[in-house]
Amino acid sequence: MINDRMKTYNCMVKDVGYDSYGQPLKTYTLLKTVDVSISLITKIINELDIRYLKATHLGLTYDKDISEDARLVGEDKTYLVKIVNADGRMSQLTLEVV
Repeated sequence: MINDRMKTYNCMVKDVGYDSYGQPLKTYTLLKTVDVSISLITKIINELDIRYLKATHLGLTYDKDISEDARLVGEDKTYLVKIVNADGRMSQLTLEVV
């Protein structure tokens, strides 16, 4: 079932370096393409008597080389990789929509 939901995303990494003014670069370069299955996960948060839903996304992939702070760029959405768990057969990615 997970293999049926896999879509191809461009995995992009942040450029290392500084611009001519000494500011860190905020550009990304294409590293490779990966197949990822992404699911929406929501949880209820109650802070200071205010209740709201927080939405995060969970991704599963066979690729073990994805690092944190990489971007997955698809046709409709762009995701920022927040946490990577590569302990099992598949890597588990906690994603945030950018």
